[in-house]
Amino acid sequence: MSSDSRQTGSARERAARRRITLVDGAGNESQSNAATSQVSLYDADGRKRPQSDVLLEIGRRHSLFRDHAGDAFAQLAHDSHFEVHSIESKGYRQHLAAEYYTMADKGCSRNAMTDAIDTLCAQARFGGDIRHVWLRTARCDGALVIDRGDPDWSEISIDVTGWQVQPGGDVMFRRAHRMLPLPLPEDTQQAAEAFNRFWRYANVTPDDRVLVAAFILGAFKPEGPYPLLMVSGEQGTGKSTFSRLLKRLIDPSAAPLRQPPKEPRDVLVAAINTWLLCLDNLSWLPPELSDTLCRISTGGAISERTLFSNLEETLVEVQRPVVMNGIEELATRPDLAQRGIHVELEPVKRVIPEAQLMREFDEDAPLIFGAILNALSLCVATHERVNLDPMPRMADFARWAAAGLTALGYTTQDFLNAYQANQDSGLRLGLDSAPVGRALLGLMERHPRWEGTASELLEVLSGVPGVDQRSKQWPRTARALSAALMRLGPALRSAGIQRECARTGKERRMTIYMGR
Repeated sequence: MSSDSRQTGSARERAARRRITLVDGAGNESQSNAATSQVSLYDADGRKRPQSDVLLEIGRRHSLFRDHAGDAFAQLAHDSHFEVHSIESKGYRQHLAAEYYTMADKGCSRNAMTDAIDTLCAQARFGGDIRHVWLRTARCDGALVIDRGDPDWSEISIDVTGWQVQPGGDVMFRRAHRMLPLPLPEDTQQAAEAFNRFWRYANVTPDDRVLVAAFILGAFKPEGPYPLLMVSGEQGTGKSTFSRLLKRLIDPSAAPLRQPPKEPRDVLVAAINTWLLCLDNLSWLPPELSDTLCRISTGGAISERTLFSNLEETLVEVQRPVVMNGIEELATRPDLAQRGIHVELEPVKRVIPEAQLMREFDEDAPLIFGAILNALSLCVATHERVNLDPMPRMADFARWAAAGLTALGYTTQDFLNAYQANQDSGLRLGLDSAPVGRALLGLMERHPRWEGTASELLEVLSGVPGVDQRSKQWPRTARALSAALMRLGPALRSAGIQRECARTGKERRMTIYMGR
């Protein structure tokens, strides 16, 4: 036998040994065609194939698709369950690298991986179907579906008949980095009693408990708008611990709390990579961050210039429930205050180590979470039939929460009264925090009715005792004052201050007066 024949035979033997069998979309080994169900390091002639070609063939056996934003994803079978990964993500690269290592007993090159990923992305974006990709919570065929976050990628399906834990695969869930499992729920016939165990660990005043319960239910709603839970309290009231408990119950993570963001981009990145955004120990919110949180709460695209490009921009639309805590009240702008639920924690009466608190909470968490799922089943069944009078701001959230709160021991009227009083309090606080608002309150105390132009009003307000004209928020021009008054409109009306505008000749005059 010639040396060429020996080399060819040896190469073919190695090719046979280095084949791997992939699974089909149902998780079963494909039996239809052995030649097409296997990937080999060698071609038919025994020549070694380029690494990128092997990686590309492995990736093409996965289910490639794109979401509505055009981002490329792959669904693959792994350890008897299905997973969904962004094709450009580190997790998907690791899957490809692991399968290649299984075949070759060595790693692939960085360039080969990059070439394969680029081609797979193009195939998913231009040849794959469009699917909705969800994070943590989803809607499917009229049911609410929650990703448990466990290693088996199981789901909790909630419909009008109740809830059940089931294998995943039908809903395209992506996972955030360092996501942890939700508690394994326990069914309970006494949902209100089981949920009340939560208050053993959260030092929330009885009047605010219905609002916290409403926020928890709203945080599992797949689509927004979502209120922002603003937690305040003096030092030692357990604000960070309370935020961790909510995170543990709604969207567990190895990094539950995030530091105060420095710019809007930081908030955007955090919101993309987590479901419940928890911002810890905030001192104050600059206007640009306040506006960004408003957009995350009620929805709206956030635009950033694409990195390493001059003409392209990246548009990301995210809606997320948000928890933020600080010693002082954080919503100093009325638009943020109206989107928020304001909770002031009580001083801690029983101090125990946090590790012990969390251990005890984890023991009760399955029953508490089971009660929440019972309430969510009621939300799914009845929220579209809920009529609230009067209809509050963020009506979609209010209807959803009101539908399920009865299962947790609260009435719709309890929620409406507490929610309306909370919003009025937040608006008044925002008015008191704004320099223009404080000046206008002082003016109305002395003159219940005033009429004139914006320029004249700016001059009058500048003379009100206690006005700090050096503040960055103080308007320098009549136009800036008009903009400030428009922003403060809901808060002014809540305080009984009305504003009417009319054009007389070339002048635009306004009338400000006290009256409901």
